[in-house]
Amino acid sequence: MNADNELTFLEQSSCQSVNLLLLNPKKKYKFTPHKKSTMNKNLFGASALICFLLLFNACTKTEDFSDFVDDGDVVDPDPIVSALVVRPASLRDQENAFQVLDADGNDVTQQATFYIDGTAIEGSSFSSADVGQFEVYAEYDVDGTLVTTDTETIAVIVPKRKVVVEDYTGAWCGYCPRISAAIEEVYAQTSDVAVIGIHNDDEMALPFEEAIRDEFEVSGFPSGRINRTQNWSNPHPAEDVSSIAGLDTYAALSIQSSLDGSDLTVKVGISSEMELSNTKLVVYLLEDGILSEQINYFDTDPNSPFYELGNPIVDFVNDHVLRASLGGVLGDNIPATAALEEYTRSFSYTLNGDMVPANLSLVAMLVMEDNTAINAQIAYLDEYKPYE
Repeated sequence: MNADNELTFLEQSSCQSVNLLLLNPKKKYKFTPHKKSTMNKNLFGASALICFLLLFNACTKTEDFSDFVDDGDVVDPDPIVSALVVRPASLRDQENAFQVLDADGNDVTQQATFYIDGTAIEGSSFSSADVGQFEVYAEYDVDGTLVTTDTETIAVIVPKRKVVVEDYTGAWCGYCPRISAAIEEVYAQTSDVAVIGIHNDDEMALPFEEAIRDEFEVSGFPSGRINRTQNWSNPHPAEDVSSIAGLDTYAALSIQSSLDGSDLTVKVGISSEMELSNTKLVVYLLEDGILSEQINYFDTDPNSPFYELGNPIVDFVNDHVLRASLGGVLGDNIPATAALEEYTRSFSYTLNGDMVPANLSLVAMLVMEDNTAINAQIAYLDEYKPYE
């Protein structure tokens, strides 16, 4: 029996039976006590002795509690279910509005009292000028029973920059693997990076690839870009990326997605410590693990990680491959948004039959009017990535 369960025995008037109640320790219960018996003290003492003997027998090893306990978990016959809805992360001084839903999905926020780190607060929202983690829960009354929600952890953050790295490549391009190697060096130094592989003239190329190349004046292969507009020149030093990755910035993005069969829905959130104007949101769908033959001019170069791998390399693994744009290829305009106000936009897309959902990810970019990336976020499908 679970040691956390409270066992309460209620005396019956004749004490011929003992009722065993298994209570959820996370909930508060209100019981109406039984009226005291009019028996004299001697009779009450005898009754208590009988109850003690019954209790002793009830706790022997031969007693069957299978109706109460299953694999060590207490069965609550009438659970009161509620949900506390919070934003997992917010910026400094940004209001985080809470919501409580009851078992029927009704909004009971106005009836609830909210607690931050164990202290009741006024209203149903919280903000802090200090960075850190905070615990929040709520309580509300249901027909005389005090219901306490689960405790959620929320964070107040300073946004960290994820650097966008774009690899303009093609399976036919014998020198293109060198940027693949440079990207691996970047990952060895930082995870604050969003990589996009934009293919040309091979089976992974998309019809709008030329429009992207033209916008960013990409004329040769391989070519690398940092934050969309900065040239990542050969030999593509990893420090060009890692030196600016993870630095404090003023805007953050979140990604939440859901996949139902082949139907994908995506919600992107953006918050900024500064007013946003003349900015755009770019959302791409990427895929890892696509195999192809890759022309390899480094097959005879002993200083290359692709030395003696063949030319072409059979079953070369292409990761971060651009597979679709969920909005405008160069982004969708974001209306002027006040500082600390959250902007959200939703997208829908139907996956192609040759896509492998487990290998798919999303990258969202907040970019300036000239297409320079301010910050980015990455997430796999069915994953919620909050502000970071």
